[in-house]
Amino acid sequence: MAFKFFKWLLQPTGETEDGKEPKKAQGAFLDETPADITLGTENYLQLLAFWSCVRRIGSAVGAVEWETYRRGKKVRAREYWSWNYSPNPNQNRAQFFNDLISRLFVRGEALIAETRDGSRYVADGFTVDRHLSGDIYRGISSGGEDIPGVFSASEVIYLNLDSTGLNLRSYISAASALTGRLLNSAVRAYVRNNGRHGKLEIADVAESDEDFNEIYDELMQKHFKKYFEAENAVLPLYKGYQYTEDQSAGSSAGAASTTRDIRSIMDDVYEQTAMGLGLPVSIATGKNLTKEDFENFLTSPVQPIVRMIAQEINRKVYGPQLVGNGSYVAPNFAAVKYHDVFDIADPIDKLIGSGAFCINDILVLLGRDPIDEPWAWQHWMTKNYSPADELVAGLNSNTTSANSPGKEENNA
Repeated sequence: MAFKFFKWLLQPTGETEDGKEPKKAQGAFLDETPADITLGTENYLQLLAFWSCVRRIGSAVGAVEWETYRRGKKVRAREYWSWNYSPNPNQNRAQFFNDLISRLFVRGEALIAETRDGSRYVADGFTVDRHLSGDIYRGISSGGEDIPGVFSASEVIYLNLDSTGLNLRSYISAASALTGRLLNSAVRAYVRNNGRHGKLEIADVAESDEDFNEIYDELMQKHFKKYFEAENAVLPLYKGYQYTEDQSAGSSAGAASTTRDIRSIMDDVYEQTAMGLGLPVSIATGKNLTKEDFENFLTSPVQPIVRMIAQEINRKVYGPQLVGNGSYVAPNFAAVKYHDVFDIADPIDKLIGSGAFCINDILVLLGRDPIDEPWAWQHWMTKNYSPADELVAGLNSNTTSANSPGKEENNA
């Protein structure tokens, strides 16, 4: 299966730059090797690595719950429904934020526009007129349709991944170009080393035949092709032709070594892509993932992107007056990470016993429904906790009592 997979990777896809149909990479005789690769293997691998990383970021951002507050109290009104369930009639929260993150990393910027009915869409394209007093956005489209109107900077949510204007994806591709060329060479070597090789001896009597060219072409293009492709086959040969199979080609030791080299190069492309996007390598590959790696993944790049989105929402949707009155949106990262209740039982006990959280607070953090009982909203504290001033007063009292004259006489 691996051999067939690498042979498939060597097949060119699409059109060449001059618009002509590309040649197919075929097996060759003697010292020729398949070298005409229009869309190189590195392009496929770079795309695979890039989208593997971006989709992981998009899935994490899409799992964030957007909590909405009104005058300091948590509410679930229109804004909560919009950001957590249905930003527009065609997308739910996960689809919307995956779309947003994909465009953000591909283009380095992304735009969210709101229509008159309150639906929010990620823009496919737009034009902007830059002004110190506020940018103006025109020609906004989404899903292949135009969103009518001209929008001021305060009417759109604009995200910029890198203010320097660098194309992140192009730099990642350039960084892995050399690795990709090494991969192509390794794949070609693997295909050649694991292909069937042999020696065809042609006697003088055969070459002197007037039909030699026709017989040779038929033998090469028809009989040998079927012979190499079939699992079980007999090769018919004309008089004066002798074919000898090369038993040393494609040995198991050489094949194993080559596949390890290819896997190592593929891992290098994933590592370069992950580093370029600020991800731990284990997140990109799914191998040897640790708790520390996941925490680093949340710290960068997920949390900075989420907080940038939250800042834009509060700037543009709520504004300074509402935010000043305690009305705003805040991201909750609890749903991003899976929690095993048995692993966090002791921390839950401490959070409730210290009075920091009520029972329903914990249930909401775990993604469960709150209990509709008054006691579930109460804050509890174990008897082990006491105010600091009472502890200090108690220590001072014990010290005074121990040093009193009557105490010394009694001890004597």
